[in-house]
Order: sequence, then C-alpha cells, then structure tokens
Amino acid sequence: MGKNMAREEYAQAGGSHGEAKPPLSWAGRLFQLLLTAGLPTAAGATTVVAQWDMSEFETTTMADSSGNGNDGAMYNVVSLGEGHVFDGGTSKIVVPDSPSLNPGSQDFSFSVTVHTDAIPPAGEDYDLLRKGVSSTRGGEYKIEMINVNGKAKALCLVKDSARHSSSIRGGGPLNLADNQPHTIKCKKTASSLSVQVDARPLLTKAATLGSVNNTQSLTIGVKLPNSPENDLASGDWYKGVMSSANISVEP
Repeated sequence: MGKNMAREEYAQAGGSHGEAKPPLSWAGRLFQLLLTAGLPTAAGATTVVAQWDMSEFETTTMADSSGNGNDGAMYNVVSLGEGHVFDGGTSKIVVPDSPSLNPGSQDFSFSVTVHTDAIPPAGEDYDLLRKGVSSTRGGEYKIEMINVNGKAKALCLVKDSARHSSSIRGGGPLNLADNQPHTIKCKKTASSLSVQVDARPLLTKAATLGSVNNTQSLTIGVKLPNSPENDLASGDWYKGVMSSANISVEP
C-alpha cells in the first residue's frame, strides 16, 4: 500500500465525529506511528554520520556508533562510562578528517550535550566541537560556549568555502554553566543557520551558506589538535563534562 493511501487511512481514523472508522492497515499504522513520534519519513530522512555516545570507561578511544569509523583519540580525558571529563587545560579529543565529516552543500546539524559549572572568563570561550578555524580553506563549523554578561551561552558558527560566515547565539536567559546537562544543537541550511538549547524555542536567522568541506581534524574540547596546553586564550579549552555529540546530514 502506498504512502497516499496510508495518509488517507490515517485521516479517516481520526474519529473526530461521526461513525466508527475501520481499523488501519499495517501501512496506515506505520505512518501514524511516524507522525506521532515526529520521525522523518523517507522523503526527508536524516543520516547520522557521527554519533559519539561517550559511554566508554577508562579508555583512550572515543567510539563512533554511526558505523562510519569516526573514532576519536582521547588525551587527558577522564572517561566515566556516562560522559567524559575535560580539565580545561589539557583534555581534548581529536577525530581524524574523513569524507563523512564534510557535509559539502548538504543541510547538516551538529550537537553536543554538556554539563558544567564553569563560565568562560570574560573575552574567552570554550570550544565544544569544531572542524576547521577561521583561516581554514574549505570552511568551518563549530559550537562554542561564550561569556555574555557573566552567563554561559551557546554559539553556533558556520563558514563556507567561499568564506561566507554566519553565527547565532542560543539559550535565552539560561546560564548553561548551572551544573545541569544541556544539549546544544546547530543546523545549517543553504538559507539559514539555527540553534536550539534543550527544548527551548528554535532560533533561526537568514544566512546564505554554501559548501563546507575541509581537511582538518575535528576537535572536541579544544580549538586545535596542537593548541598549547593550559592556554585558554589560544586553545579555548573546555572545562566540564560532555556526555554526547552528533553530526547528521540531510539530502
């Protein structure tokens, strides 16, 4: 049975007023389940290209469960089995460059879940996840935690290969350094950049952004793989716990 027929059955089964409706077929039930769960249908399916659950315990490798082999080397990171602890000066995770981490012109999203009580000093920031820097050919994308009037806020930034760049802050009045877990999700499309923190409203700004494709390693908890240790100004070292990170693309 096709999707249109399943959709019709779903509408017929609404039971709003009138006679009892016949039971749904298996296709109708499946379509109803997808709508109820808010999951993508085949036409707009999201593909996870990197999923770091950070459930390792006493190890030096962060495993990618997406099947793409984007495992990361962990340096001075304490692995608890339910997240990784970053010390703010020497802890970092480095994931080698791979085609799956370069979304090109596709729409893509990237996210982290963090738990900290440390606010970046005024004028500084924490690099939570990034691939590339401002001078990188091919563009960059990153999530930062920044200090805004003494509160920790989320910042998403994407720069394309033509050096068009856009950034957006998220979190509203929330202080992300409140010793509670928070998920920061960024999404780039050809015409916009958005950020969402936890279940707070999605914030979106118009932005013309093209392809992002560079040869840099992806880093978690630090600006560059070789950033000087204990130098926050040049390394943007994160201090706190991170319990997951994700990168996904859309057709």
